[in-house]
Amino acid sequence: MSVTISAVSYLNAAPLVYGIQQTLVSEEIKLSLDIPALCAQKLLTGEADIALTPVAAIPQGNDYKIITDFCIGAVGKVATVCLFANNPVESLHTIYLDAHSRTSVMLIRLLARDFWHIKPNFKQITNYAEVEYLKEGVGCVLIGDKTFGLAQKFTHIYDLAEAWISHTGLPFVFAAWVARAGVSGEIIERLNQSLQFGIQHIDKVIVEQTTKYRDVDVAHYLKHNISYPLNDSKREGLRLFLEKINKEKMG
Repeated sequence: MSVTISAVSYLNAAPLVYGIQQTLVSEEIKLSLDIPALCAQKLLTGEADIALTPVAAIPQGNDYKIITDFCIGAVGKVATVCLFANNPVESLHTIYLDAHSRTSVMLIRLLARDFWHIKPNFKQITNYAEVEYLKEGVGCVLIGDKTFGLAQKFTHIYDLAEAWISHTGLPFVFAAWVARAGVSGEIIERLNQSLQFGIQHIDKVIVEQTTKYRDVDVAHYLKHNISYPLNDSKREGLRLFLEKINKEKMG
């Protein structure tokens, strides 16, 4: 019986996906590449046995557990999870939210509430084409590949990972590998080895991805903006983030 895995389709997960594709045979796994929110949805509905899940959407309880020694994290600027605006953050009255990842949505709400001490009106993006034409006092949170090329189009850009680290002193975890109950320890161990293989061959991944992302410094992004090991400091950052967002309902 094959195991279904849902992985993030963005560039940030490319080394992890490469490892899976190179080392796990198709008879054993069924791999789909999805936006982060869909990874979480597939895990919840049972369409996926394992998913690279936005951490704010990780289900609670004994039916799910974080597995592997790898994640999508940051120890500095992540570059692709940002608040874009043409005004300082303290003057924003409205912030539009990218619906592709619940983690970024919860993180911006947390930063606004606890660190920037602002109370903007949060709205979900309905038309991504309008993002480049933000009005006075309006900001927009965007994640993933859609952020490439936007740096020169806004006067104020706030990297959400950098803001978190500045305020807490801890790294940030955006997504972690989560398994439903019943996934064998053997499969989990083999997946962990596959992800390690992908990280070990990151230079080959960079060459491959550079042909797809010609206007992006792929090497810098994958080696310096994204941090893959799910080590003790990242686990502590993850624990604090989940504690803060669960402490009280953020509306």
